[in-house]
Amino acid sequence: MNANKRDDIAVLLINLGTPDKPNTPEVREYLKEFLMDKYVIRIPRLIWIPILYGIILNTRPQKSAQLYKKIWTDDGSPLLVHTKKQARLLQENLNKNESKNFKVEYAMRYGTPSIESKINFLYDEGYREIIVVPMFPQYSTTTTKSIEEKIRDIFNKKAKYSSLNLKLVKDFFQEHLYVKSTAETISEFQNENGSCQKILFSFHGIPKSYLGKDEPYKKQCITTANSIAKYLNLDRGSYEIVFQSRFGFSEWIKPYLSERLKQLPSEGINHIQVFCPGFVSDCLETLEEINDESKELFLKSNGKKFEYIPCINENKTFIQALENIVHRNSKL
Repeated sequence: MNANKRDDIAVLLINLGTPDKPNTPEVREYLKEFLMDKYVIRIPRLIWIPILYGIILNTRPQKSAQLYKKIWTDDGSPLLVHTKKQARLLQENLNKNESKNFKVEYAMRYGTPSIESKINFLYDEGYREIIVVPMFPQYSTTTTKSIEEKIRDIFNKKAKYSSLNLKLVKDFFQEHLYVKSTAETISEFQNENGSCQKILFSFHGIPKSYLGKDEPYKKQCITTANSIAKYLNLDRGSYEIVFQSRFGFSEWIKPYLSERLKQLPSEGINHIQVFCPGFVSDCLETLEEINDESKELFLKSNGKKFEYIPCINENKTFIQALENIVHRNSKL
C-alpha cells in the first residue's frame, strides 16, 4: 500500500453500463446482468428466470445489438466515452490549487469496468476515503439503491474493505450548478437552432408499483423539470414532463412519452424539442430511442419538426457541479 495516499481522496463515478461491443453475445451478457438485478425486476425469481432465459435472452440481445451498432463510435459506446471524459475533467478541476490529491475513476453498475474492480484498484493504490457518485441526479431504488446494495455486497465479501471510509451521494437534483448546466445546454441549443412550441422533459420511467416512501423518483423528476423551466423563464404551457423507456405489460409512471408524441400534433403542437435531464451522458436511450424512434413516431403522427437536445455530457458547469458535490462530501 502507498501510505502517502492515506490522506488523499478517491472519487468513483458510477453510471448504468454498456455492452463491451455491439454484438449479440456481448449484449446478451450485459442484459443478463442488468435484468437479474432484483431492484430492476421485482418479479419472483421462480417466475422471472424462466422468462428471462427462455424468451428474453433468446430474442432481445440480437435486436438490441443492432440498435447499439447505430450509435457506436470509433471510441466505443457513447455512454462510456462521455463517462471517461467526465472523470478526466473532474479530476483536473479537483486538483487545481488543492492541498490534497484527488483520484477520479469511473465504473458501471452492469458490465465493465465493474464497481468491484475499481474499489479493489483504489484500495490497492492506498486510498482509504472514497466518494461514490452515482451519475443519476434523481434517486431511484432501480439505480442508486442498486449501486448501494452492490457496494454492500462487495464489502461483505472482503474484510479488508472495513478500513475504507466510503460515502455515497444519494442524489443531486437540487444541486444549483446541475440545474444551471441543463439550462445552459438547452439555451445553447436554442441559440443555434431556434426555439419550439413545446419542450418535453423526458425522464426514464419506472413501474408505477415501485413508487412509495422509499421511491421518491417521480417527485424528484418533477422538481427537476420545474427548476429548469424556472431557470429558463418558461411558462407552464411551454413544457411538459414525460417518461420514456417502458417495457413489459405493467403500468409505468405517466405520462408516457410515446403517447404524448402521438397526441401533440392533434393539439396543434407541431414543433417540439426533447431534453432528457435524468441522463447526464448520451446513450442508447437518448441517441436511439429519442433521436430516432421518438422522432419517427412524432413525424408519423403528423408532427412537423422534432429536435433532440443532447445531454449535458461534458458541460463545464456540470463538471463544476460534480466538483461541488465531491467537496461537500469530503473532509475538506
